[in-house]
Amino acid sequence: MAEKEMNEEISFEELLKTSYGDSGRKVRPGERITGVVAKIGKDTIFVDLGGKSEGIADIGEFLDGKGNLTVKPGDRVEMRVASTKEGIHLTKGMKIQGADLVEVLEEAKENLTPVEGKVSGVNKGGFEIDFSGIRAFCPLGQIDTVFCEKPEEHLGARYPFRIIEIKERGKNIIVSRRALLEEEREKKSEETLERLKPDLECEGKVTKLTNFGAFVDLGGLEGMVHISEVSHGRINHPSEVLKPGQAVNVKVLKMEPDKEGKPKISLSIKALEPDSWEKGLGIEEGEIIRGKVSRLMDFGAFVEVAPGVDGLVHISEISYERLSHPSRLLKEGDPVDVLVMGIDSETRRISLSIKEVGVKRNMIEKDGPDKVRLEAGQVLRGVVEDIKPYGLFVRLPQFGGRVKGLLPNEELRTSEKGEVKKRFPRGKEIHVEIVSIDEKGKIRLSQRAMEEREDREDYRKFLEKEDKNGKLGTLGDVFKNLKLKRD
Repeated sequence: MAEKEMNEEISFEELLKTSYGDSGRKVRPGERITGVVAKIGKDTIFVDLGGKSEGIADIGEFLDGKGNLTVKPGDRVEMRVASTKEGIHLTKGMKIQGADLVEVLEEAKENLTPVEGKVSGVNKGGFEIDFSGIRAFCPLGQIDTVFCEKPEEHLGARYPFRIIEIKERGKNIIVSRRALLEEEREKKSEETLERLKPDLECEGKVTKLTNFGAFVDLGGLEGMVHISEVSHGRINHPSEVLKPGQAVNVKVLKMEPDKEGKPKISLSIKALEPDSWEKGLGIEEGEIIRGKVSRLMDFGAFVEVAPGVDGLVHISEISYERLSHPSRLLKEGDPVDVLVMGIDSETRRISLSIKEVGVKRNMIEKDGPDKVRLEAGQVLRGVVEDIKPYGLFVRLPQFGGRVKGLLPNEELRTSEKGEVKKRFPRGKEIHVEIVSIDEKGKIRLSQRAMEEREDREDYRKFLEKEDKNGKLGTLGDVFKNLKLKRD
């Protein structure tokens, strides 16, 4: 064991001497440099920098949170030169080492190389930064690229800084972290801009929310998601579905230069999500559902019945009264119950009615002590409202809400079948019988049932008339008056 430690010490000394010797090229503190892990000692890692150059790094630079080593001999690493006194000392975070720190800082300022320091205090104008015992000052506006609302959150943090000014041999040092962040952002933005193009799908992070949309960082470059592109559902502010810092998937809609020539990028979140039509509306014709008035027009009101899906309530379907404008009874944002009168998936149109929501499911009640129920077997006067290949939709106006029922083609009178559109134009009044009402309140109508009943009634009346005239009696009467001859 002693022999192994001795060999290790010998190797350490040899490598250290080599690193103190002619490095083959001149390196400066703060310089970013790449090398290959040559040897791992007890406390030190030696990095081959090429040629005759060797760098030395503390082994703690390569330990994870659990104390495990993260590199092995042969691994390529990128580090910064911390000091060139008595060898090339490397660090991942540019920690200043050595006695003449001011000289190192001056060299870093001259070469525009970043230097790592610790935020050790906060004062009225900014932050105190500790560079291994030397104090520097970072103005409040230079700690980040965004306004610093809570300076105390930076206390104790270690950041790389750009040396802006050194006076009085290090007694007055001004530094900036913002300068480095902007340089890094600019580099990233150039790389991002090269790969961006319309229709590209990518990931970003929400940076700011406004009344008109959300700004998303795509990697050093921001794009804007207009409020209309945030969600398929109608929202009043992006904060209803987004928050700063949230990761989002976006689609690039458009790229164009702004007035200053900078890239203006339009993004969409909802373009990557299926809309309500694709997912399924979850509503059917004949249902009564609750929606929200989204827009008022001269010809009617649009009501949102599913996220991002509006149906139209024509002005004639708002009230039984004649209206000059929907705003007389409705305003945007009002919750309303509507009857789904029709759904056209091909044109993505939905027709609705407010005035026909007087009846719910299978019962209608009129005002007053007398209650009128919608029941099977009733013969009613109806009005043809719509014609479908499979039958007619007929309104029943004698009920408060003018309920609608279906009269299938097979339930028409025998004499009325054929050329249905000509025989039953919209608005025509007809008599129908309710034959059934299902659990959802859908009503099935019939004329054939009426015809069969009328035929039975006519036959009954015929029998009664013949009986009164003595032309026809019952079979019992015939046997009653019959006298049999006896043998």
